[in-house]
Amino acid sequence: MKRLISMLAICSILLIAGAGNVFAKGFPDVPEENRFYDEIMYLANEGIISGYPSGRFAPGEKVTRAAAAIMLGRVLGYDDTQRETVFPDVPKDSKASGYIQQAYENKIISGYPNGTFRPDNYVTRGEMAIFIARAYELTEEEVVPFSDVSINMSAFSAIRKIIDFGVTTGYPDGTFKPDLDLTREQFSGLLARAESDDFRLPVNICGFDADSRVNPDMQTMNCLLTKAAEESELLVPPEIVKAVASVENGGWKHFDANGEPIISDDGGIGLMQITNTAGYDVERLKYDLYYNIQTGIEFLAANFNRGDLPKINEHDPADLESWYFAIMAYNGTVPANSPFYQESGDVNTNAYQEKVYMHLNDFGDVTANIREIPMVSADFEYDRDSSDPIKFLKKSYEMDDSLLTPSTQLLNAGDKVTYEGSGLRSIPSTKGTLTPVTSNDVLSIIGEPVYDTQSASVNQFIWYPVQMSNGKKGYIASPYIVKK
Repeated sequence: MKRLISMLAICSILLIAGAGNVFAKGFPDVPEENRFYDEIMYLANEGIISGYPSGRFAPGEKVTRAAAAIMLGRVLGYDDTQRETVFPDVPKDSKASGYIQQAYENKIISGYPNGTFRPDNYVTRGEMAIFIARAYELTEEEVVPFSDVSINMSAFSAIRKIIDFGVTTGYPDGTFKPDLDLTREQFSGLLARAESDDFRLPVNICGFDADSRVNPDMQTMNCLLTKAAEESELLVPPEIVKAVASVENGGWKHFDANGEPIISDDGGIGLMQITNTAGYDVERLKYDLYYNIQTGIEFLAANFNRGDLPKINEHDPADLESWYFAIMAYNGTVPANSPFYQESGDVNTNAYQEKVYMHLNDFGDVTANIREIPMVSADFEYDRDSSDPIKFLKKSYEMDDSLLTPSTQLLNAGDKVTYEGSGLRSIPSTKGTLTPVTSNDVLSIIGEPVYDTQSASVNQFIWYPVQMSNGKKGYIASPYIVKK
């Protein structure tokens, strides 16, 4: 994640108190037992915060929006010169005016619908999430289904971003409490974590405990497979990764009932059934599910770049059909995986890659047009009684561009799309309340994907949070999205 300015470069910044005393030795009202002691002392020793003239820090005192603007402005190196602002309730002579106006101009803070800033209002957890997400230009989000965080909240995406950044977590009861006012100690904790890796909280990808040695539920696995594909150096459609995982290990299982990795008869390890372990950490392949997924994706990507395999059209990795031969190679370019039976010329529906595309259709609701690839049985030479690989006599195929199927699981916030499904759902599930849309309605993606609320669902598609032009928000399923 991008840091806007190094704390070490700021040697004379003070938080709120005008006197400017830095209490490197500590504050009398912040004992070492305070859960934010280390964060408060870090900021104090860096000259970022100070206490009051009495020497106290007042950790339980609430933070106003004006004070928050001052803190963030000093961290970001803003000019403290007082000036006119766009807010009628923030006059030029306000101590925070310069910070507030510059933060507004940089789109870090905003006012209320009536045009006011309400500088004396207290800052909530939801508002601080927005401030930090914007200030640090966070883009990645973590999926945490808080019961009190809805898509209709302005902080919806920002909360997911600061969770991913390791700045905060939710509460044990499954809530985030976005409307809870922040105290000075809490604010200091969030600020220190945003600035320093030393204070970041551990983040479980998709909420999965990597040390549990227990198979995640289906939708958590859906999330893990999607995330790993998104992070791949080469663009690899999550749809392809999930379908391969389905054929390799039906039921998306990595561990057996004893918490040991599932090992196939030919030595394939775990979910992605990794057999070629040269250069990889075998123990991690066995016990680190995410590493196992990442390794499988690396093999798929390497196959896609092989020069000896046929290519389709422009060999665009975003097109699902382009992966036909890379998928074949994941299992082996052996006679059993020939696209056709040599004797009859019939399609070999038992070939590995054919099974992968069938799974894609059955569980991802996506039908790739592999039958439109203009290949014939004569393009493949092999001896069915030999273990020698197939010889590919034709190295490129051209199909009608309009028949290519682009991935719809690699969209980003801000993308404009139309939708061919039934309409927007109130929750990421077909059980959500429906708001009809037409194929002419342009929708805006407003965050990273989420996963079906029914954790046991075998569906491999994902849901995107979107907003209509009229402001209505909801979720749409990836198979029916058309990118503008």
